[in-house]
Amino acid sequence: MASTTNAAATIEDIQRDMQALRTDMSKLAGQVTELLSNGGGEAIARLKERVGQMQDDIDETLSGVGERGREALSDVSDRIGDALQESVQEHPLTTVALAVGLGFLFGATWRR
Repeated sequence: MASTTNAAATIEDIQRDMQALRTDMSKLAGQVTELLSNGGGEAIARLKERVGQMQDDIDETLSGVGERGREALSDVSDRIGDALQESVQEHPLTTVALAVGLGFLFGATWRR
């Protein structure tokens, strides 16, 4: 249950990071519009600086999202593995019959 909670918290963190990224991109678009309307070399220099900062922020955010995504996937795969092992130990015939049935369905679907 703790793994499921951790995965849910990780997904929420990713969603918050993505929302922050959207907000930053919206602010950048507004700044670009303002800078272009003001014109001049100074405005372009500030724009380049801001774009550089945004790229760094985006790289950092995506790196964090990727790491948390891998952790969540690892937690989920561990839980699935544990559940399968428990199922095989408690109900071996039912588990094998289910695996054979799923294999048959996938095979029939794949053939079409």
